[in-house]
Amino acid sequence: MLSLLSAPDIGNSRARELVEIFGSPQEVFTAPAREIKEAITVKLKVGQGVVKAGKSPAEAEKILARLEKIDARMVSLWDDEYPSRLKVIEDPPVLLFIKGENSPLYDYSIALVGTRAPSEHGRRMAPRLAGELAMAGVTVVSGMALGIDSLAHEGALRAGGRTIAVLGSGIDVIYPPSNRKLYSRIVSQGAVITEYGPGIDPDQHHFPQRNRIISGLCLGVVIIEGGLKSGALITARLALEQGKELFAVPGAAGLPRSAGVNRLLKDGTATLVEKGEDITDQLRSQLAPIMNVSATLSLPKLDDKEAAVYELLENGPLLIDELIRRSSTNAVEINRLLTSMQLKGLLQRHPGARIGRA
Repeated sequence: MLSLLSAPDIGNSRARELVEIFGSPQEVFTAPAREIKEAITVKLKVGQGVVKAGKSPAEAEKILARLEKIDARMVSLWDDEYPSRLKVIEDPPVLLFIKGENSPLYDYSIALVGTRAPSEHGRRMAPRLAGELAMAGVTVVSGMALGIDSLAHEGALRAGGRTIAVLGSGIDVIYPPSNRKLYSRIVSQGAVITEYGPGIDPDQHHFPQRNRIISGLCLGVVIIEGGLKSGALITARLALEQGKELFAVPGAAGLPRSAGVNRLLKDGTATLVEKGEDITDQLRSQLAPIMNVSATLSLPKLDDKEAAVYELLENGPLLIDELIRRSSTNAVEINRLLTSMQLKGLLQRHPGARIGRA
């Protein structure tokens, strides 16, 4: 897979498409260049580049040796260890580089993200919320940036919980460099994850890309201070597109760093959060296995269509349009089913035209 990604003009999406068409990276490399060209509708030279990459595995072998040296590992989209929630987002990374704990870490996680220049209010709220979630058994996910991200990681670590940092650089490139000690603590009490191989420096366009991984890993995303054009708002948009629960901590009116968060609350897109319990209560059915929360264990009798809809909502709320698409049911029928299941206490509606288990 490393060799395939190294081929010119391939990238994440085309690499995934080729493996899905041909069955494995090995089968891709044995295919003629013209067949590769026709499979993904590219120029012949792109297919030729893939064939050439398959015959030159030296660079991939260097990366694997480097991973072994730094005690990190590589996981592909088709491996069992790959986080299950991340697999179903629109553009999942075909490779993840991981240093730290193994996959059970991902199962019950919430992301906390926000501005790099928080107010005193944000400085208090980020570690407090992260600590409360960590003590409830939730894994806290963030991006290890300065400000809210680092404070969230710190809060989870101090509470004795687990945390995941998603980097916009290579697995061995610590950014910002001032977070070297934090990086080491996260590795020992959680995991560091990135789609970028060893030695890859941070780049401006990497950070919006990594935000889809932050939201994709999680049951929900909490925004703590973020301007209208901030990276935190990009993560909020991605979370909604992925059907994740969105939460926001209200900020002081009139401050640019609060404008994006307050807009989400005013629009009804996000649920207002003041304490960790606001989040765990909203997600109680998904978090029940780790919190001893009373989930809906004895369900009312469901017909086949109702049971199918309930199963689709296993990993969290979905946009109603997405539910219609996945269930292959028309809008009239799906709304009838949703109303019936709400009356039975099985479902609840969320901001942003989404529906989830009660």
